[in-house]
Amino acid sequence: MFNAESLEAEALRVADESIAGVRERGDAYVREQIERFDQVKIDEILIAPREITIDPQMAEAIEVAIERIEAFHRQQLPSGYTWTYDGTEVVHRVRPLRRVGAYVPGGRAVYLSTLMMTAVPAPIAGVRGIVAITTPAAAARDEFQYACSLLGIREIYRCGGAAGVAAAALGTESLERVDKIVGPGNQYVTAAKARLVGTVGIDMTAGPTELVIIADETANPELVAADLAAQQEHGPDSRVTVIWVSVGAGSPAGTPPAEGPAATLTIDEAIAMANRIAPEHVSIQTRDPQAVAARIENCGAIFCGSSSPVAAGDYIAGPNHVLPTGGSARFFSPLGVYDFVKRTNVITISDDALGRIAPYAQRLAEFEGLPLHAKSLAQRSLA
Repeated sequence: MFNAESLEAEALRVADESIAGVRERGDAYVREQIERFDQVKIDEILIAPREITIDPQMAEAIEVAIERIEAFHRQQLPSGYTWTYDGTEVVHRVRPLRRVGAYVPGGRAVYLSTLMMTAVPAPIAGVRGIVAITTPAAAARDEFQYACSLLGIREIYRCGGAAGVAAAALGTESLERVDKIVGPGNQYVTAAKARLVGTVGIDMTAGPTELVIIADETANPELVAADLAAQQEHGPDSRVTVIWVSVGAGSPAGTPPAEGPAATLTIDEAIAMANRIAPEHVSIQTRDPQAVAARIENCGAIFCGSSSPVAAGDYIAGPNHVLPTGGSARFFSPLGVYDFVKRTNVITISDDALGRIAPYAQRLAEFEGLPLHAKSLAQRSLA
């Protein structure tokens, strides 16, 4: 039986093998991996979505989800600014990435929700080229094709796993490399993204899904149990915890459901515990959920009240469901429009201003043992 370290080592080994294979053999290696893992032979790995009609109710669900996700994310569009100070002008410029890859898991299910969450923010930022990366089985589904067409995706690369990530990052004969890869995946996808940082941008390294529920005597134990079960549906490695807030001196508020680890704490202890875990999701099912939410510092998404289930956030609420896991909510944020832009500073210094500030820079350069930096500054005053 593998332990966590062995599983990580195996994932990194597979990622390294896939990266080397794509780098050396391109599409030929990718085809071999598709045949090996998906049991299909593919002539064209890169395809365009086909125009298709699907069940009207399903089409409506996809359209409403896209509408809500787009409406929420449109307000995240960052803007540049110009700063002037004593003869110096700096333009802080914000430009969209040129081309991104939206990784969509396609093993146990076809994750239309992830396709929408990863693809909707990109065009809001101004990205013109989006390629969906997924398994051949997921790409074949009419619903996936329909969603890609609605989202303006013109390229689907039919290879999942580490090989698909490597192909997008490095490029192959059929696929132009992307500038950034976003979207969650299994441990092999995560390992490949981690290995390729620097060659390509990534959003974050995603691990198993996480949920912490904070509940008091007003919570409905059946709904708490339903939320825990829903999150565990993602896989056996899902991490779920319910914290029952005590009403009196150590007495539990209600009956904890059987699913998932449970603890009984004070509200202060519950909040402190959630902040230590820094989970992907926190569900607050207490008398005043907004007051508790205000004190949660480390979390990807917070759901307030029993009528705000985490499952709604997975599909239709509007905010992104690509969220930090494994405690990385301490420093990572949900996927957003800001992940699809890059920033540049354009600096203009007048002759007079340089004359005033160069001596300070010279002193700092000399202190750091970089005399040629100091000389570069000093020569301007002699010109």
